[in-house]
Amino acid sequence: MTTKLRATDQEKIEIDLQQLRADQELILNQIDNAIALFDSSDSLVLFNKKLAATWGLSAEWLATKPKCDLLFAEIVDRGYLSVQQWEQFHQALQQSQDESLSFYFEQSNGVCLEVFATITNSGGRLFTFRDVTIYQNSQATLNAEVRRLTFLLGLTERLQNSHSLQEIGQFALTYLVEATNAAFGDVKVVSGKGNGRQAAAISNQVSTQFLATYGEPVAAGMQELLDKGIPYGTGLLWEVVGTGLPLFVEDYAKHPNAVPQFRHPGIGQLGIFPIAATDGTIIGVLTLESRNVKNLQAALHQEVLEAACRTLGAAIERAQTQENLRQVNEQLEYSSQLKSEFLASMSHELRTPLNSILGFSDLLLRQTAGQLSDRQINYVELIEKSGQHLLQLINDILDLSKIEAGKVELNLQPVRVHELATDCLKMIQPRADKKRIALSLELDYRITKVLLDERRVRQIVINLLSNAIKFTPERGQVKLSGRLAYGSEMNGDYRPDCSPVNASTPYFCLEVKDSGIGIPEDRWHLLFRPFQQVDSSLTRRHEGTGLGLALTKRLAELHGGTVSFQSVCDLGSLFRVWLPLTEMRQELGTFAVCDLDSKLVPASAIALPIGSKRILVVEDQPFNQMLISEVMELEGYGVEILADGSAMVDRILAASTAPELLPDLILMDIQLPDVDGFELMRRVKADPVWESVPMIAVTAMAMPGDRDRCLEAGASGYLSKPLDLNLTIATIRFFLG
Repeated sequence: MTTKLRATDQEKIEIDLQQLRADQELILNQIDNAIALFDSSDSLVLFNKKLAATWGLSAEWLATKPKCDLLFAEIVDRGYLSVQQWEQFHQALQQSQDESLSFYFEQSNGVCLEVFATITNSGGRLFTFRDVTIYQNSQATLNAEVRRLTFLLGLTERLQNSHSLQEIGQFALTYLVEATNAAFGDVKVVSGKGNGRQAAAISNQVSTQFLATYGEPVAAGMQELLDKGIPYGTGLLWEVVGTGLPLFVEDYAKHPNAVPQFRHPGIGQLGIFPIAATDGTIIGVLTLESRNVKNLQAALHQEVLEAACRTLGAAIERAQTQENLRQVNEQLEYSSQLKSEFLASMSHELRTPLNSILGFSDLLLRQTAGQLSDRQINYVELIEKSGQHLLQLINDILDLSKIEAGKVELNLQPVRVHELATDCLKMIQPRADKKRIALSLELDYRITKVLLDERRVRQIVINLLSNAIKFTPERGQVKLSGRLAYGSEMNGDYRPDCSPVNASTPYFCLEVKDSGIGIPEDRWHLLFRPFQQVDSSLTRRHEGTGLGLALTKRLAELHGGTVSFQSVCDLGSLFRVWLPLTEMRQELGTFAVCDLDSKLVPASAIALPIGSKRILVVEDQPFNQMLISEVMELEGYGVEILADGSAMVDRILAASTAPELLPDLILMDIQLPDVDGFELMRRVKADPVWESVPMIAVTAMAMPGDRDRCLEAGASGYLSKPLDLNLTIATIRFFLG
């Protein structure tokens, strides 16, 4: 009975064990991960169907309890893992001191496995193999998307911040060659016109794998052609330039239109993409070699390639625009230089004869050589007046050219407004008297001093008053006003420019109002333009060059101000010059030293002993020699004339051995035959015998910087032709005193 019970219990236990194994197998097979349990002797004692399915192993073979090394050797033999992967995993198992270990496999079939190895209580190991392919692919896609967005962002930033087309092209190629697994890539820019066009690379990228496989000489030959440029009609890129569509080639090396230098086994499948300007014109091409053309045609890469081509197109277009601007600027600078040289030459050529005309007219009017009849005096006065008119025209042209070239600097000083205004009215009074025009002045008592360039503002006021008197009929009225005003008061005026004006900005407003003929509204746009006149017909009644108002506008703008006006035909005009007070408020430092001629007084007021002072005149123009000699001799000086630079060089050498030949003063022309005046003045100052002799530069050079150049060369003073005889006499007496 007892034996029978024991047998029954044993059967029950066996049934329970079988049921337990079935339940265990059911549970294991429900798990999505592959499970492998090895005992302490390293034999496989437990596994699930997922383990067999993962590597195509039979359950019967796994049931034979293979060792761990044998199981992985079988997996390696089946080609899922490499020997290197298994060795790395095996080494990690042996070296790990932890109870658990995590390892990652990327199999040859593209399946990614994460392996967890845990030591059991009995000394065995439990391996769990989790398929993470979907996660890894998602992560890879996410990383690729991040890299793509980073690339596009970097490309945009470089387009905004970098002016280097090469830098932008290299950045784009570095990413694209890597992303598309290309052997090389390049960006070419199309230049020239018609059949003379060529495409030269501005940037290229060659993969290290290509260099390692085929060597640098091959790449160097390709680079040489890219640098030289591919002529029109050679290669497939011109088909892309013509159609504006991308071109994909399966085997470039065998293509009949391939560029010979690029027929290479390392260059197989090729993609050529158009780079368009904003107007659709193809201005470049992007070329990428790829192991798989379908990879280049993929939607993801197509989006990146299109974005890259758009950005490169914008960069190329900007670079071409900048180059065009650079060339235009060079041409403008060259034209400006030619204009300056022309003005300097014409100024000299015109001032030289004018010097004689005005100088001899002055001498005749002094009547030192004999009395003139009233008619003769009238003739000479007309000659002098015409000469002064021509001189003023020359000065206006030079002033305007200096301002437009940015070579005029203001000498801002506090100026008494009342004195400035009354001086200008006194200067213009004789013209007004001839037409019996009534002049009046009205000033704002709140403004006594204003910080401005007195000479330039005086020029502005004289220009406006001259125009007012010119265009006002006899017995008319001209009024000069100066007052505190604000920007809001310009609203009703016509302004030749559209620069913004702050309504609350305080201005010193100079106004000239006349009762003249007025200006038709359809002619307003001509005002303030150089050489433009309201009445430019052959029958006009009023002479002029059209420079006065243009100069007035430029001089006002130099002060940070502007001009405006109102006009009604047959009633008169009102011209206003607005000089901002806020922009001129600043601490007054040490002012520039006044020019020498500003300190001089009329010659008649100076009574210096002249004795037998000797003046050496270095001048090549005969008429100027006669004029200076006549004036100096009338003043009681001894005069010696040298007509060229070489004669002065000889004189310097001679006086070094005979000091009694030294003059008391030198009047030095600058433009001389053989040796110019600058060099002569430097030689005089370098000679210990001559260095104490004062020199006055007497020259028709009146361009910006000419006075400073003369003083730097050693001149003690500077006189500009045509000579003001009173100023010339006073200057000479100043130095000989």
